[in-house]
Amino acid sequence: MTALTAAGCGGDAAEESASGAKELEVLYKVEPTWPHLEKMLRDAKKQYETAHPGVTIKLTPVQGNNEAYYTKLALLNRSPDSAPDLYYHDTFQVNADVAAGKLAPLDDYLAKWPDWNTQFPDSVKQAAKGADGKIYGVPISTDTRGLWYHKDVFAKAGLPVPWEPKTWNDVLTAARAIKQKVPDTVPFSMYSTKIHGEAATMQGFEMLLYGTPGGTLYDDTQQKWVAGGKNFTDALTFIDTVYREELGPRQADAHNAKLADKVNLEWFPAGKVGISLDGAWTAAAWKPTSTKPWPEWKDKIGWTAMPTQNGEEPGAVSMSGGWVMAMSSYTKLKQEAFDFIAVATNKENSMTYSVSTGDLAARKDVAADPEYTADNPSVKFWTDLAAVTHYRPAYEAYPKVSAQVQEAMEAVTTGSRTPEEATAAYVKALPTAVGGADKVLAR
Repeated sequence: MTALTAAGCGGDAAEESASGAKELEVLYKVEPTWPHLEKMLRDAKKQYETAHPGVTIKLTPVQGNNEAYYTKLALLNRSPDSAPDLYYHDTFQVNADVAAGKLAPLDDYLAKWPDWNTQFPDSVKQAAKGADGKIYGVPISTDTRGLWYHKDVFAKAGLPVPWEPKTWNDVLTAARAIKQKVPDTVPFSMYSTKIHGEAATMQGFEMLLYGTPGGTLYDDTQQKWVAGGKNFTDALTFIDTVYREELGPRQADAHNAKLADKVNLEWFPAGKVGISLDGAWTAAAWKPTSTKPWPEWKDKIGWTAMPTQNGEEPGAVSMSGGWVMAMSSYTKLKQEAFDFIAVATNKENSMTYSVSTGDLAARKDVAADPEYTADNPSVKFWTDLAAVTHYRPAYEAYPKVSAQVQEAMEAVTTGSRTPEEATAAYVKALPTAVGGADKVLAR
């Protein structure tokens, strides 16, 4: 904290020095197996500083996974003196930070930036819209979620390729066949414990809940959070089945913060996992830009949509989110800060980010560029899943609701609670999480 303050963060630290020099601090996350954002930001820093003499960009990485990053950002944002001027921000956190007065609205700047109205689809713009209707970040990526599967494992298990499950039972039946006929393989991998944070909520639970008839965490009509119900219990029952039948990762792996790296960098290339419920970006683990390239993935891996519970229309379900570049409300250099956002999210840098990460492009011109699709045969499929996607109810209380969902998931994963017991505990905790029983809709 002291070092960051002295180096020049948001608030007073971002003012001009006696010599007229200015400094903007950009906070972002970095992991050993995920260097792509840092590369893009370094490119943006060079471009920006060349075009803006007198302004220096200070890149401050936070080592660790998403949860470590959220914790560090929240700590720094406690004070104007330590808050970064700009930061890489998960869309589900936006409204909570807006309510806390931590983010600056960008509408006045966006109105003067031609790219905003010509290159960003309306659906993508919604990702960083606050409850007040204002925009609080420029999207750097979007995404969808579904199922990845290993074709060789399927062949050994006598399963069809291509695989197109129509119901949850089809998914579980395939996992059971893999367990029986390919016993040294993890049949089905998903995130379901607190260590995985929002990945557990979104890639795991919400991919199930929103695939049930009318399943949702929040009732938009009544503007209340939904307290459990059959949909909630059914989603937990799927998770319970995965772990009680030993169709999923071992408990040690389910609680391993590096489960994604194990699945994508170790198990898939070695043919040691059958099915993985995960996001569109997964292919980035195997591309030439990865720390462990796996060229054969294009022949060995298949992808398909996560079906709805019993095949209900539209037959498939997905969840979408993404990350934005956001501006601190504390920065004294707002125009300079927005100018950096515009550079970081221009076509060139957005292309660098999307091609290397496997995230879906937020910009139209990137999505239309042959370079974007050249090395990833799965990208059209994941992009088309937007037709059946859902978005989190990213209101101010959502992070606390998500934490309670994770409590329920982990209790079922370990077997410490039945799906019914975990649902009851969620229902009991929900009013406190959302600020009162009047904000809860009983089911």
